[in-house]
Amino acid sequence: MRISTLSPMVLLVSLAACDTTSPEYRSRMEHWAAASGTPRGGPLADAARADAATADAATADLATADLATADLDGALAVAVSRNPRVRAAHQRWRAALERIPQVTSLPDPRLTFSPYLDEVQTRGGAMDWRASLTQGFPWFGTLDLAGQQAVALAEVAREQFILTRLAVEVELGEAWIELLHARADAAIARDHRDLLVQWEPIARQRYAAGVGTHHDLTRAQVELGILEDRLRASEELQRPLRARVNTILDRPTGAPLEPRDELPAPRHVPESAAMLARLEETSPDLRARRLAVEAAELGVSLADLAGYPGFALGVDYTAISAASGPAIKDSGNDAIAVSFGVDLPIFRSRDEAMGHEARANLSAALGDLAAARNRTAAEIEMELFRLGDAIRRVSLYQEELIPLAEVNVNTTLTAYQNDDASFLDLVDAERVWLEFAHAVARARADAGRARYRLRGLSGAELLPEENP
Repeated sequence: MRISTLSPMVLLVSLAACDTTSPEYRSRMEHWAAASGTPRGGPLADAARADAATADAATADLATADLATADLDGALAVAVSRNPRVRAAHQRWRAALERIPQVTSLPDPRLTFSPYLDEVQTRGGAMDWRASLTQGFPWFGTLDLAGQQAVALAEVAREQFILTRLAVEVELGEAWIELLHARADAAIARDHRDLLVQWEPIARQRYAAGVGTHHDLTRAQVELGILEDRLRASEELQRPLRARVNTILDRPTGAPLEPRDELPAPRHVPESAAMLARLEETSPDLRARRLAVEAAELGVSLADLAGYPGFALGVDYTAISAASGPAIKDSGNDAIAVSFGVDLPIFRSRDEAMGHEARANLSAALGDLAAARNRTAAEIEMELFRLGDAIRRVSLYQEELIPLAEVNVNTTLTAYQNDDASFLDLVDAERVWLEFAHAVARARADAGRARYRLRGLSGAELLPEENP
């Protein structure tokens, strides 16, 4: 055997074994690792297990942590890093990135070993065995297009990861605000119950003095019962609301949770035209759908290349024994041959179907993008209305109606003590004041929820909320 005859085979093996991992792939993997807060690691399964183990440890810490001073900003920081939906979207992004080196690499070479069962004689000797190494190559540009499509799909997964984080923020923000609203409702009911508790002795004294009626006394007790029921309902509602927040934070539903912040008091409505003008840039949903259109366009280009042939380069090595007869020139020299093959794309119906499929996918992606644009714009307009309406109600009740209702209660109480008004008038005045206070709390909660929904729809940062 001559070593020089192995050179073509060694060259082909080296070509097939080249590392095709692109710098772009490595860079995107670094971005993925940075988004998880952990360094770039080994295989996907190892990274997933490490991510899950870290999350489980953090969840255990959160389950026993004292969150008596928790606020929404701190809870949001926990949710976006520990929520299972966010972790799952992060791993889907990783999986999409791992498609890049798969579609940009050459197919595995094929090594074939063929021993001769029957002796085949040549002039230089008997052929003992043959080995063949073949490497396939797709049509020019196919791997590059496949890599570009995989990059686009990985960017889709990245935007979906961002969208999932945003959705978790919105879900937590709305749940947190509802918890604050239930707590505010309970405080309002408690304050008004205490006020009625102060009035009941007045009704008793007037009844004992013969200037009041038994109806006044029973009416006070009825109103107290109504307020006690409302207070109990608001307090009990906080338990499932805490469970909902804990679930988003990946904590046990019964874990202690006492928010320290109050209901926000938004006073600003973003400009509709400015928000819609930047929607294509700020919305991760629209960015993902636009990238899906790019991937579908690349899919059409790939389908067009399907009708072009692929190639194969091969090296055949045949081991030959020395001839047994008289001395023959080149006796026992092994033989080597180079082969070239080409695929025959004769099944045109299959290639045409691939083209139809790719173009249908592109049309669907364009339709999804247009529908998402229209739907998002309409939903933003609705949330802007809800935010503006809630801010208007807060201003109306808090700055105008509640001060008037409070004055009316004090005036009616004085009139009742002077026999110029009935206890029913006093209770009615107090009930109006109570409903106005609940309406303000509801309006502030509605405004806060509308702001978070706007954040989720647009992806844009809004002006900071104000606390009362």
